[in-house]
Amino acid sequence: MSSLIEIRSRLNEYIESELQLESIHSPRLVEAMRYSVLGGGKRLRGCLVCAAATSLGSTLQQSLATAAAVEYIHAYSLVHDDLPDMDDADTRRGKPSCHVAFGPAIAILVGDALQPLAFSAIAGCEELSEWQRVTCVAILGDASGWNCMVGGQAMDMESEGKAIEDATVLATLNDAKTGALFRACTELGATIAGYKQDSRVFHLMSKFGHRLGAAFQIADDVLDATGSTEGLGKPAGADLVAGKRNFVSYLGILGAKEKANTILKDALAVLQELRLEDSMLAEIAELSVNRTA
Repeated sequence: MSSLIEIRSRLNEYIESELQLESIHSPRLVEAMRYSVLGGGKRLRGCLVCAAATSLGSTLQQSLATAAAVEYIHAYSLVHDDLPDMDDADTRRGKPSCHVAFGPAIAILVGDALQPLAFSAIAGCEELSEWQRVTCVAILGDASGWNCMVGGQAMDMESEGKAIEDATVLATLNDAKTGALFRACTELGATIAGYKQDSRVFHLMSKFGHRLGAAFQIADDVLDATGSTEGLGKPAGADLVAGKRNFVSYLGILGAKEKANTILKDALAVLQELRLEDSMLAEIAELSVNRTA
């Protein structure tokens, strides 16, 4: 099996190749798309798709198009999150945000362009069967749409400055805004490996992704509160400035760290059920929660 470094390298090469686009309408739009997708990032979600697929017996080649699609969705969400009417963040991944570098109008269009590009990437993947392509499109569409990622972002914006002291409400927010895409990554990997949605393996992979996403978001909140802008590559302390409520404000830094690690243990226990406790999925899970940036 490939190492995580090798998978990230292959995925970066694949995305770089796929984004060699030419436009007769707006070369600047294509430039901004490449700027937003290729400009750094850990490729955590894309690597999670590849790791899930290969851990279950698929090939890396079969998973690359879908992993790239997830990265397009993630990049679009960051570009839109950073906009002045959203989080109003001037930096992302250690460089000017897309709207700072290209203007808000182009930034909006970058998101509008990357989202359908993601689904086109899956639909055109000859490595997958028809039912796999249809299922992957449906999984990613559900996870990134109005009732999950976008709905979570709306909930997050609407909660700014409001007192949210209910852990269930915070968990609902995290599950939608962040967790749904993590869950989708592991479900996509299972689908690429040939497991249908009514199978035990698919169900357990979904559970693992859900728990990993929850742990990741809490760890991200801790980093926002304790990290530096230079280290994070984006404005540190932004949640506090915006008046956002999260598990750090609810439990404190130590309490939030403890909760993230408890959920991480739950996620790793699911991998044990799958006999994948020594797989790359466990490595990604540990890195997701115990990272420093």
